[in-house]
Amino acid sequence: MGRIPRFAAALAFSLLVSMAPAGCSRYFGCAPQPPEDITESDLAGIYTSLEGGRIELSEDGRYSASNLPEANEEGTWTLDLDSKSTEDLRLEDLQLWISGNREEPWLYRFEGDPDGCDLTRFHRAAR
Repeated sequence: MGRIPRFAAALAFSLLVSMAPAGCSRYFGCAPQPPEDITESDLAGIYTSLEGGRIELSEDGRYSASNLPEANEEGTWTLDLDSKSTEDLRLEDLQLWISGNREEPWLYRFEGDPDGCDLTRFHRAAR
């Protein structure tokens, strides 16, 4: 293998390895991007999934959840849109991602391997 093909292969491999969960999914299109200008107050509200999960986000950074075995029933949530390869929103230990727009955001999480694109979606009830 010549010098240029080896360099190209090494570069491609390093890019794939450096992507954390959801990284490949976002690059290959199955995981939607969050609105860049969304704020905590835009996200406040009650979100439900078809599987029966329920999340209520308050503007003050508190949440309550039900039918989500991976999440505490109550706690604090944080928004982090700076990282392009990790979660957008965290309910303590539960990772979630954001899509939609400021007026109608929705949340999702990955079931299994993020590259498998099996998403659980949480849609906000009308305000």
